[in-house]
Amino acid sequence: MEKAKVFKPTEGTLRALEALKAQDHSVTMAELNAGLADPVTSAHLTALARQGLVESVDVEVQVVSTRKVKSYVLTDAGRAYTAPSVEA
Repeated sequence: MEKAKVFKPTEGTLRALEALKAQDHSVTMAELNAGLADPVTSAHLTALARQGLVESVDVEVQVVSTRKVKSYVLTDAGRAYTAPSVEA
């Protein structure tokens, strides 16, 4: 029988999760990275979404023109998640 894969969070995914926990609303990756010295990437957010810890929603933002981007918000599982220590 094949073992189920265990989610091993990286420093980046943990940083993304903590940054989202500090928000009180859905944010885009650009908004999330606005105040961070070490920005998160879409790979960090995708890993969290695959684990059900965040949810991504298509939203439209207007810059010079309107375009669709993803907005991220914590799920109940993400709020309750306690990360194990990260091994170096």
